[in-house]
Amino acid sequence: MDKVRPKLPSSLTEGDVKEEELFQNMVLRPVIKMQHDILILRVRSYFTSKKVIFHLMDTRKRTMAIEQAFLGDNAFKKEIQGMITGQLAPDEFKTYLRWERSINKRIVQMVRNRMIDSLLALS
Repeated sequence: MDKVRPKLPSSLTEGDVKEEELFQNMVLRPVIKMQHDILILRVRSYFTSKKVIFHLMDTRKRTMAIEQAFLGDNAFKKEIQGMITGQLAPDEFKTYLRWERSINKRIVQMVRNRMIDSLLALS
């Protein structure tokens, strides 16, 4: 594997942090950051397959389109979750399984927010 998980600031892991939040900051965020370029390609492909002319939309409509994709298309959400969980080590996956439902929501929310922050890259 050519990619290595990026290191995030220690401020995300310091202080009184719940175990689930620590998992999010220590594992999920680096994986999502590592997968950023592939997530951009997948979201672009998603809009192309839905015949959404994303590059002609204004910023507000682009944001709404991204939010709608992540809210309304369960198959798409599951695919995004799989792209992230597929990068977990076995011990990380065991932790994921303990809070699967909650972590899936966190994954979708973090990737959605990352895509909204990357509107230019999606065009």
